[in-house]
Amino acid sequence: MALLITSVVFFALGFPLNAFSERKTLNLKQSSMLLVLFYVFVPVIHTIPYLYLGVFEGSILDQLFNSWFETSSATSTTGLTLQEGTISALPKSLILARGISEWVGGIGIIFIVLAYLYPSEVLFRYGKVLGIEKIAKGNKGSFILVLLIYGIYTLFFSAVLMFQGLDAFTAFHTVFTVFSTTGLTIVNVLTLPTPVVITITVLMLFSAFSFVFHFKLLSLISNWRMLFRRKTSVSSQNWKQLLNMEMKLYLALLVIFSIALWSATGLSPFRAFFHTVDFSASVGLNVVNFDLMGDTGKIVLVMVMIIGPCAFSIGGGIRVLRFYILGKVLLAMPQIFLTRKVPQIKIDGTCLEVSEIIIHSLIASLFVLSSFLVALVLSNYEYSFTDALVESVSAITTTGDSPKVLTPDLPAVPKFLLGVLMIIGRIEILPIFVALSRQKDAESGDGEVQ
Repeated sequence: MALLITSVVFFALGFPLNAFSERKTLNLKQSSMLLVLFYVFVPVIHTIPYLYLGVFEGSILDQLFNSWFETSSATSTTGLTLQEGTISALPKSLILARGISEWVGGIGIIFIVLAYLYPSEVLFRYGKVLGIEKIAKGNKGSFILVLLIYGIYTLFFSAVLMFQGLDAFTAFHTVFTVFSTTGLTIVNVLTLPTPVVITITVLMLFSAFSFVFHFKLLSLISNWRMLFRRKTSVSSQNWKQLLNMEMKLYLALLVIFSIALWSATGLSPFRAFFHTVDFSASVGLNVVNFDLMGDTGKIVLVMVMIIGPCAFSIGGGIRVLRFYILGKVLLAMPQIFLTRKVPQIKIDGTCLEVSEIIIHSLIASLFVLSSFLVALVLSNYEYSFTDALVESVSAITTTGDSPKVLTPDLPAVPKFLLGVLMIIGRIEILPIFVALSRQKDAESGDGEVQ
């Protein structure tokens, strides 16, 4: 009944909005507003099952606030929860519904950006800022591509996990939560057999790769049918296109941080690699014993989370592409200072404009600054500053691995701040500024975007 009511509310809101909406291409500002509104209002609607079933105790405002925290965590694919240790006691229907909302929240950011932030030419600059390549010509094509690719992965990995011994419910829920990078599984992944852990590690890696990688991989696999007709050969398949500059850098960073975590904590090499993939992909499986990490290990994990996965993937963080650009800018600082000229910075052969470099730098700076400021606030609520930094970075990068057990008794201020960080981390900050800006969009003809 709780899920039925939620579905009816979604339909009651969605049908008239769709039926009476104006049929036109959205400009950049309208698209940004849509993105922001999706991640603001959808979590509110998802609170209905929690309120109907009385999952949380207290006044109606307390129940609503706690339910909003849970649904914001799910829709933003963060995975922070106030129900640590008790989520498995919830009805399976609600657990599955949360898993589906996490999956939808994960591919939702891909679909909305593809379908609504890419129909017009002025958005080409914004696409380059996010590291997006044009995939489909229209909304329908984008929608089908996103569902097809992520649907195939979901079914494939669920089938593999069931083949390896997991029951159907646990297999599907694990894939929903891991592939959406939420990580709030109903089982402790590290207690599963080694082959299952390896499969989940591969699944986390795939969630960290760019959607463009998956699109190109599907294209290459679809060409295999030509092999049987002898119209092409394996050697003629352009597999090198899968490993672009960003992919190579991401894989190199995984190795570097795995070695650093292994050295700092004394974990086994595989466990260090597993945790590095877990945090870099923004999954947050909640299997790290932070008491044994030490401050050095925690700082390594903070760095891994802040950098995050590849651009245009489901995970959060400043992304590897921006990290690369910032590194190039820092190396060019002496030249900029001495000559007062900005050197060319190329990404896979394409030169970035100065405005793009500025936007990349601002987004990365806002991620770090927001995390630091919230950590300062959290340090007043029984957090050490290192743990507070882990908590805030975990929220804004949508990782969701907490150094302490969160409960409904968590004070309102840190609860609200973490909820806000989860949402702005999912949206990636820039669309919020665009949506709230008074500046006219260049497409409208009323002004120019400065």
